[in-house]
Amino acid sequence: MFDLFRSREKSVRILLGVLLGLVSISMLLYLIPGGPGGGGPTGNNVLATVGDQQITTTDVDRMVQNITRGQANIPRNVLAMYVPSIVNQLIEEKAMAYKARQLGLHISDQELADAIAAEFAGATGGNFDMRTYQMILAQQGMTVGEFETQQRDAMLESRLQNLEAQALVVSDQEARAEYQRKNLKVGLKYIDFEPKDFASKVNKDPAAIKAYFDSHRSQFQIPEKRDVDLIVGNTADFVQNVKVSDAELRQEYQENIDNYRTPDRVKVRHILIKTQGKPKEDVPKLKAKAEDLLNQLHHGADFAELAKKNSEDPGSAEKGGELGWIVKGQTVPAFEKAAFSLKPGETSGLIETEYGYHIIQVEDKQAAHTQSFDEVRPLLLADAQKQGAADLLKKAMDAARAEIIKNPSQAEAIAKKYNLHFFRASNLTRNDSLPDVNNAPELTNALFSLTKGATTDVVDLQNGSKEAFGVVTNINPPRNAEFAEVENDVKQKYVDAESAQLAQKAAAAAAAEAKQGKSLEAIAKEYGLAVKTAAPFTIDGAAEGIGSGSLLAPAFKANVGAVIGPVSAQTGQFVCEVSQKIPADMSQFAQNKDAIVQEITQQRLSIEQPLFRQSVVDELKRRRKIKMNDAALSRLLSSYQS
Repeated sequence: MFDLFRSREKSVRILLGVLLGLVSISMLLYLIPGGPGGGGPTGNNVLATVGDQQITTTDVDRMVQNITRGQANIPRNVLAMYVPSIVNQLIEEKAMAYKARQLGLHISDQELADAIAAEFAGATGGNFDMRTYQMILAQQGMTVGEFETQQRDAMLESRLQNLEAQALVVSDQEARAEYQRKNLKVGLKYIDFEPKDFASKVNKDPAAIKAYFDSHRSQFQIPEKRDVDLIVGNTADFVQNVKVSDAELRQEYQENIDNYRTPDRVKVRHILIKTQGKPKEDVPKLKAKAEDLLNQLHHGADFAELAKKNSEDPGSAEKGGELGWIVKGQTVPAFEKAAFSLKPGETSGLIETEYGYHIIQVEDKQAAHTQSFDEVRPLLLADAQKQGAADLLKKAMDAARAEIIKNPSQAEAIAKKYNLHFFRASNLTRNDSLPDVNNAPELTNALFSLTKGATTDVVDLQNGSKEAFGVVTNINPPRNAEFAEVENDVKQKYVDAESAQLAQKAAAAAAAEAKQGKSLEAIAKEYGLAVKTAAPFTIDGAAEGIGSGSLLAPAFKANVGAVIGPVSAQTGQFVCEVSQKIPADMSQFAQNKDAIVQEITQQRLSIEQPLFRQSVVDELKRRRKIKMNDAALSRLLSSYQS
């Protein structure tokens, strides 16, 4: 967006290259929205100065609000942890802009205006509007002057960073080396020492298992358990109590009569022989197949059976070609024209569309009409009963909850009184299913957040067709388990831990033997294991059966025949031998060079950016161009911690 590389800046780029070497940074454009407005900076609220620019408590407050937008419940003493890093970030930004000006970089008024216009154009339908601009800034607690100073500094910082990035040069040799590294392939043969293969060798002496439990007691917890009374209601239990008159149904019908108007429609099924996506030379054969199917239909073949066996429309073939009712505008024109021209029971000839050849059969046909009251009465009645039952259920649940809160010991009788279901559940954990409602996290979370004797709100479980609430009748807090309660779990964890250790020891011993010249085949036989192979893979790829290529980085530097490992991966310990090394295909380097250079550049920028920014800050501090107001900073921190 900016004219960064004019010839008059050549000397600046050279100076940057000399001063900073290969240290470079990526673009940063930082706008700070949000936060209330405030007065001009004073000695009490100035936290730091960079040159003649100030960083104030207002700047920090605004940035805190930006960071925490949408998280209004964060305590202020937690926000206090953000403050020092925010101040440092603001200092860095001002320091970068200061350094840019010192090196002769400049943002013209026109460049600033163009950038701001582009930034705010979206808020005004594509055209910059001054009144909207001022209003948005006012809502963010900023004056036009404050924002434009901030924007100019951000653009200066961006310009400085882009200029420095130009000093970063990736040589052809470096690019070639990286391409070779990324595309070198290694093949392996290996032995996988999985813990499960050593489980049978674990000493399962009860004393050893008990000792394991004693030394790992904190791993074996009995979770918090609760006893609850659960009241569940279903709309199905209230439907019979809903009385709906025909007059009410007729009124509903008349008020929504437009919903019952249906256009011309036909009920069809079809057979499709696709030509779309197939070679043109195959089209005559496909047409011949469709003609043969049509001929079979003319001689009495069953349409549905032919569709199931031959149609290439996956959505309808398994249903005997059934498409159901269609209206005009729903299908492609040729298909529609044929379907609406046929009478019920008639079958079309071949209909060609962009998809292929269709054979259409019309099963039924209806002219546009408005469904009568008698036609839609069953649906109207079902909807009215469902809504009425939902209303009755809500009233019953609310009334039952109010009574149970006053007299929780009578929860079962109260539930029965209101035609609700009562369940008593003991020793529930957070992971247990609740009676009759199964997976209901909202209700479970509510039950485990209340104190003993408290009642949850009524929770809608199935879009109004089922509701529930619960009463916490007892709480058993979490505790350390006794051995007898978790003996099986202890034994399993003990065996798993011991198996893993045995696998590690065996892999280490095997690797030592292999490095002394013993073959993997002989070692595998000794342990009752098998030698497996991993097809050639790159360092950014994955070794089949092992995992990420990065786990096996030493293999890419080793010679064929070298032993690598033991390597720890998800499934176990691996002892590997390099069986193949396939160099990168350098004939593909030229077409991939730009991507490789970009990748190297980005990697260097990510490392060097913070170093450069810090070096600018350190230099300005040494020259006393950055000054801190420790007293003001302490007051700001105290205001967040109080």
